[in-house]
Parts: sequence; structure tokens; C-alpha cells
Amino acid sequence: MIKSSFLLFFICFLLYLPFSRTPDYFDSETIPALVEYKGTLLVASFKEKNIKYNLVLDEQAYKKMLGKRVEVIYELSQPQHVKLNKLIGYWLIANEILWSLGIFILLMAVAYATTHRPEKASLEQQLNVIKEDKSKYQ
Repeated sequence: MIKSSFLLFFICFLLYLPFSRTPDYFDSETIPALVEYKGTLLVASFKEKNIKYNLVLDEQAYKKMLGKRVEVIYELSQPQHVKLNKLIGYWLIANEILWSLGIFILLMAVAYATTHRPEKASLEQQLNVIKEDKSKYQ
């Protein structure tokens, strides 16, 4: 039961991901953005309709990428709401994964608590059920 429940949870989580991202995965554009310094900030900059947009990056993680390009994703209607198109940060968010796993564990605990060690009377009633012979079209 646990293996099938985990498999069902994993499939549902994977199906949920593309429809829950912001910017929307299906209505967005991806474009390479140049990693550069803008004053004291390390940014990924790109142009949309001759307007330059910047995404502030973590200096420790992207200092080695200075002068190179990273892929960003944004919606055409709101290019200022841009994110890096990477596995951790856009597709997988730690807070979201922790909440999902917490809910899964809670539901599994409730299922276990309700099915573990049933009362004797309830168990006997379930074992003594007699199936009636019914015809197919009755």
C-alpha cells in the first residue's frame, strides 16, 4: 500500500508542476540572458521590445558565470517577472516540496491509524459477510 501510495503521490506531483509555475510554463518565453554587473549587483539582463530587463542573481552562485549566458523564462505580458529556467528554483521549490511531503505523511498516518488494529466486533462482522447468489439481471 505504501509503495502504490507513494507512486500515486509522485505522479500527481509531477503532473501538478507544469501547471503551477510562475511565470506560466506554457505561456512563457525562454531567452538567454547575459550575466553582468549592474552597479554593485550581479544581474542576468535581457531585452524585450527594446527594453532591458534585469534579474538579480546570487553573487556567490553566479560569479563564475560572469560574461556568459543563462536561460531565463518570462511571460510576454509581464517581462519584469522573470525567473531562471533551472531545476531548483523554478521547477522545484523547497518550501513546496516540504509542504507536499508533509501532507502526504499526514494522510498516510491517518490511513494507518484508521485501518490498524480494528475492533473485534468490526473484524468479525467483515469476516462473516455472506454473499448472496444473484442472477446477472436481477
